[in-house]
Amino acid sequence: MRAPRVEVWRYRALRYGFLAYDWIRRRFTPAGMLALGAAAVSAGLGLDTEQSTDYQAFTFLFCLLSLAMLWRHLFRPRLLLGRNLPRFGTAGEAFPYAITARNLGSRVERGLSVREDADEPVPTLAEFAAEPGSSSRWARLVRWTGFDRYALLRRRQRVSGLREIPLPDLPGSDSCEVSAELVPPRRGKLLLRGLEVIRPDPVGIFKAFRRERSGATVLVLPKRYPVPRLTLPGCRRYQQGGVALSSLVGESQEFVSLRDYRPGDPIRRIHWKTWARTGKPVVKEYQDEYFVRHALALDTFLPAGGPRLEEAVSVAASFACSVLTQDSLLDLLFVGAEAYCFTAGRGLGGPDRILEVLACVEPCRDKPFDALAYSVLRRRATLSGCICVLTDLDEPRREFLSRMAAVGLECRSFLVTDGDAPPEAASVPGLRVLQVGKVAEGLVAEATRP
Repeated sequence: MRAPRVEVWRYRALRYGFLAYDWIRRRFTPAGMLALGAAAVSAGLGLDTEQSTDYQAFTFLFCLLSLAMLWRHLFRPRLLLGRNLPRFGTAGEAFPYAITARNLGSRVERGLSVREDADEPVPTLAEFAAEPGSSSRWARLVRWTGFDRYALLRRRQRVSGLREIPLPDLPGSDSCEVSAELVPPRRGKLLLRGLEVIRPDPVGIFKAFRRERSGATVLVLPKRYPVPRLTLPGCRRYQQGGVALSSLVGESQEFVSLRDYRPGDPIRRIHWKTWARTGKPVVKEYQDEYFVRHALALDTFLPAGGPRLEEAVSVAASFACSVLTQDSLLDLLFVGAEAYCFTAGRGLGGPDRILEVLACVEPCRDKPFDALAYSVLRRRATLSGCICVLTDLDEPRREFLSRMAAVGLECRSFLVTDGDAPPEAASVPGLRVLQVGKVAEGLVAEATRP
């Protein structure tokens, strides 16, 4: 659906206005901001040169600002910059790292600072049109312009901790290391486009930049909450193929012992080394393996994504770290471009593997919820229990929960909502409702539930 023309005009005006503000804020020092504001005021007051002498102040400030901005072309430090980044970060939590700088020139470099150039996505028109904003904090005129919505979107997507880090004086061929930290706003891949070397002009008004394009990425894992230790009902189930999983090596069951050959035993089970040593045929004996296997079903069927999906992913990540043990398997099931199943546990990887997958989950826009329901129910024979994290409670989702109860699959279901619990939640036995912004409190309340 196309946005109204007035909404498009608001979006464009806010986008270019914020881009201009960001450029001014990054380029001018506090003294430069004051000089820029004074120049603008004196320009307005000195329009009539016969009635006012304010134009003289504007002329002086204009020349001062122009010379400071032209000075940046003389700024050519010879530095080699690098980073020592961690492999992972966590959404909403600061991760520290080190920045190294080496002076390749012969003169001493003084008064330098370095700043990370991180990729900060600009809110799209679709996100701006869908954002409800926060009307309780803004005046009516500000709400009409859409400033509150655009500001909230920027704050939600912006990388925190981006600041100028002073460098010590660097003699020729010397190097140094400074500490930095970033707070990624959300999960996914955080793109660091490069590093910026900064030095203000001699007057201290305008900052000269030199960018070094040293791109790097950090995988940001979902935010996790403290969750109760769930004891999922259900018994150990037979796993065809055993721990090795038949999808990887065929019908590979759990080895028990060796025994004498019996007519009808398959030739592939003969243990040739023992036969050569003892002089009589011996076969390997296996037994079917039974162990605990849980499913973690994540509802990604939200056309626009948003906070509800992000909280649902965080809830799923929290339970993945809590439920997964060395003695069980956990199947993460969700639907994106297709239906996915990622298994961890018992030598197939720990919670880190599940978290890496959840960091890249995208909303599903072109498939019905039945795709997830079918993916879970077709595995019901091997599952001991299931944790469902839902983002809605329409008829297909209620039917899915009913079908799992009908086939005897024990389930713990959680509904992530933007507001109060929907009326249909009362009719679903055992459904826990988690409100966006109060998920941690809701999970703590789950721990005290009898």
